[in-house]
Amino acid sequence: MPSIGSTMKRACARQNRLGALWAVFAVCFFMATGAGGEVRDARMDRRCLSCHARIESMGPDHDFECGVCHLQPAHRSLSWLDGHRKVVRNPSDPRWVRTFCMPCHEQEIGIVEKGLHGTVAGIINQTRYLWGAQEKASPPRYGLSGPLAPLPEPDPMAYPENPAQLVDDFLRRRCLRCHIHTEGSTGDGLYRASGCAACHVPYEDDGRYRGSDTAVDREKAGYPARHVFRSPIPNDQCLRCHNQNHVGADYMGLFQHDFSERYRSPVGASGTSKRIYGLDYHHLAVDIHAERGLWCVDCHRKADVMGDGKVYGYQMAVPKTSCSGCHGGFRGARPDPSIPGVVAGGSEFRFRTRGAKRLHRLPLFDADVVAHGVMEHERVRCSACHAQWSFQDYGLSVIREDRLDPLKWLGLEAQGDPVVEKVLLEVSRMRQPLQPATRDRVSWTLKKGAWSLGWRYRRWELMPLGVDHEGRFSIVRPLYQFIVSYVDEAGYAALDGIIPIRGDFTSKGWAFSPYVPHTVSPAGRSCMSCHLSRSAAGLGWMDGTTPDLDLTRPAPPAVPGMRLLSGRERQRLLNPSKRWRKLRFRALRNTRDVPMGDAG
Repeated sequence: MPSIGSTMKRACARQNRLGALWAVFAVCFFMATGAGGEVRDARMDRRCLSCHARIESMGPDHDFECGVCHLQPAHRSLSWLDGHRKVVRNPSDPRWVRTFCMPCHEQEIGIVEKGLHGTVAGIINQTRYLWGAQEKASPPRYGLSGPLAPLPEPDPMAYPENPAQLVDDFLRRRCLRCHIHTEGSTGDGLYRASGCAACHVPYEDDGRYRGSDTAVDREKAGYPARHVFRSPIPNDQCLRCHNQNHVGADYMGLFQHDFSERYRSPVGASGTSKRIYGLDYHHLAVDIHAERGLWCVDCHRKADVMGDGKVYGYQMAVPKTSCSGCHGGFRGARPDPSIPGVVAGGSEFRFRTRGAKRLHRLPLFDADVVAHGVMEHERVRCSACHAQWSFQDYGLSVIREDRLDPLKWLGLEAQGDPVVEKVLLEVSRMRQPLQPATRDRVSWTLKKGAWSLGWRYRRWELMPLGVDHEGRFSIVRPLYQFIVSYVDEAGYAALDGIIPIRGDFTSKGWAFSPYVPHTVSPAGRSCMSCHLSRSAAGLGWMDGTTPDLDLTRPAPPAVPGMRLLSGRERQRLLNPSKRWRKLRFRALRNTRDVPMGDAG
């Protein structure tokens, strides 16, 4: 009998055969693609296609017979299945990916399991460190895949006495709903598959099927838009996870509203608009690259998104396409034609997008611009000047309640997570205390209690500065300022507004982290947005000490090698030299003859 590998290679060579993955799509909501196995009775395909005759081809690279991707090897020789119980709904799910996809995609599986989308190491290790559960955040210790240790399973019998005993439960039930090991939540904009299909199989916002298979219930949510495996990947598929106030939403100009129902908008004659991604959004300035039609994958290529075989502990450490790689930069740097999409043409450069299939002229770094003539700005990330706004979410209160009182969350049920919202709506409707249960997003087991959260306040205008792992000045944002509470089954608050202590006992478990806002404008912000700005210097919004003002004063990043501004760096921002004032005056006059020099 032919081997799995030979069967798959022959299948890969066959084009335009509608015998491929098509069978079970209606019964189970299919999600991905995969690889091989033994030869089975072809009658199986005919029976599948007798109902799913018009189902779409998965694509020329995955033109397999139904059972190759939807039946385990032991079941492929069967000429009849008793219902669909033996059908594998999503062969690319991490539980099945090595069985179905490994014969053709061993390299891809290996790098994804080590990449940040697979390990989620940044979120896990930084949060555990800030809650006091481990001594340092990087190099990473725990992850969901690869060579890292598995995220610990909380002891169900332990009575929490400090945040460190709760952090693994918090991560599993509240933070990790977007990792590729699980499906998306059942809410508009959140539907997606797991595994490879989380990215490569497109979904509509409402989770309803739009293809040609008449056997699929088009009124039922939870199906892919079509039975296809797509590459390159459009932006709306990235937003299935990169929504709320996370990088990705800002690219499209989205800033999440507060949780209270009074912030629903817009309100018209028919009531409030339909929510997407679990909440309503302010619509702010869109990134210039999004306006020009660039997809996320035009900058974030395979090695960036899937991985390059190395294990990283935080997102900024992953090698990416740089701004100067496309636009040039200081010291006469020109665009790099080796970057996919960059097209050299004499003195001009153009960029060919993968997604929108357009050719754009690339604006080049202009050394005659006043700010570009200051050599010290070579250490400043482009986004530190060109970002139009930034996510600044202050004071994240999180609470696990093993007993929910009916009035506490009234009007605050929309938490951006449909699973939690359903629980809070239930207790509000019952009008009596409830002992809730929600699912662990890693093991998918049901556990007592529910996690809710709320922000002290959220802003986008002011952008403090710090220094990233490369020694470059970057915008920093609070990630996060945790305040932890726990209410037991008797309604007793065993932990009441506790600020955790870092695992190395150096300070409280609050952190600001350097990052790159995806809110770029062709023109940089004013000089005053950094120079002479208390907020940019990391001193908070104003003098004085109140709970709110204290939140605006940055805390050190969790990752070693990143830091806040030094005292000398602050003073150079707050007390600029005569040289700086002269340069600023020239900038205001819009002159373009400023020589290179030190503006400090």
